[in-house]
Amino acid sequence: MKRQNPKNSSKKSENNMNKNSGINTQPKQERILVVDDDEALLEILQKGLSLHGYSCEATRSAALALELIEKNSFDIMIADIIMPDMNGLKLTERVKRIRPEMTIVVITGHIEDFPYDRAIEAGASDFIKKPFTIKELLARIRYVKMQDELLMRERELKRRVQELEEFYDIAVGRELRMIELKKEIESLKKDKEGYKKA
Repeated sequence: MKRQNPKNSSKKSENNMNKNSGINTQPKQERILVVDDDEALLEILQKGLSLHGYSCEATRSAALALELIEKNSFDIMIADIIMPDMNGLKLTERVKRIRPEMTIVVITGHIEDFPYDRAIEAGASDFIKKPFTIKELLARIRYVKMQDELLMRERELKRRVQELEEFYDIAVGRELRMIELKKEIESLKKDKEGYKKA
């Protein structure tokens, strides 16, 4: 009779537990929305990003992009600046109002008309000048995601520090109030004893 390896059996039981409990052990696939009125570039970006493991949707319309973002949860948006129905910077501003946590990378071939600081002010995390390669775009996406995650962690830590400070202030305030009340009680006792003697 063939003996079963206990390590293999534990791995199998763990896999079965994950399947039965509905736990997804695979890393989350990030969703990207690409917005550009250039159909050829749109197709290249969609295929390139999909090949590198991203779930990628594409649209030539900024208005349609807003509809998609309102109904779906995307992690990243890559948007051209010059489009017929809406400027990419205006699109960025509107998207940030709907999904403030979304990472946005804007792209343009007209860098002299749209400087970097304007894109950042609109809410973009980064700015890429056309032409660029998929490799360059992937590097930028990884970089801005890392920066955004660090920023979110920093904000969360600041929020927690503020909560602790507020709690400390309340706790100290209560302690001081208790000391004052005890003093008032002791003073009242003395006054009562004085009245009795009188």
